[in-house]
Amino acid sequence: MKTALLAGNSPARSQAWRDELLATGEWDVLGPVQSFASARVLMHRHDPDLLIADLRLVDGTVLDMIRVLRVGISPLKAQVLVVSHGEDLLLLDALQEGADSFYDADDLRAEPLAVHARDTLAGAADITPWIARRLLDHFEADQRSVAASPLDEMISPLALGPDDLLLLRRLAIGRRIAEIARFENVPPRALAARVRAIYRKMQWDLRAGNFTLQAA
Repeated sequence: MKTALLAGNSPARSQAWRDELLATGEWDVLGPVQSFASARVLMHRHDPDLLIADLRLVDGTVLDMIRVLRVGISPLKAQVLVVSHGEDLLLLDALQEGADSFYDADDLRAEPLAVHARDTLAGAADITPWIARRLLDHFEADQRSVAASPLDEMISPLALGPDDLLLLRRLAIGRRIAEIARFENVPPRALAARVRAIYRKMQWDLRAGNFTLQAA
């Protein structure tokens, strides 16, 4: 059984998350807590599989928590699912910093939180049109900035291939992963895994010093 740590800024909503996860029978649940200080204590005591956290808690933002997980001599194993509300620019910062996926609590068409939690551990990630547009801006600017030969682009571990760029363009105009998957006759989770891989390339590219995604 997997373990999730809940860190939310609304006790009632956080308790609802806890009840939802426990009802699946798939999770042990730590918390909920309302501060990242408390979350860090539980992290180091239990090393959970998944952190589910609001972007903002009483003592700061999720960015510091992600840094705790991703750096250091002995990084913790937890994946990070952040909870956003609409087009919050802090979500983009969290994805750049190393968050694995997100759950938009304001999206009435979104799958339940428990589904997002399971998919995150399975290597999938969600995406919205505005994030897809930012990623396109980043990777297309990256390609234009370097007068690389086709061979250079082909062997670069940070370049996106034409299939991934096409996927982002479809997502950027508002098409959903499930809709594209039906059109291409592939499992939705396969496309969601490609989105996760795109996030990783973006994170590695930024760590290599190439550009910063613009939030304008």
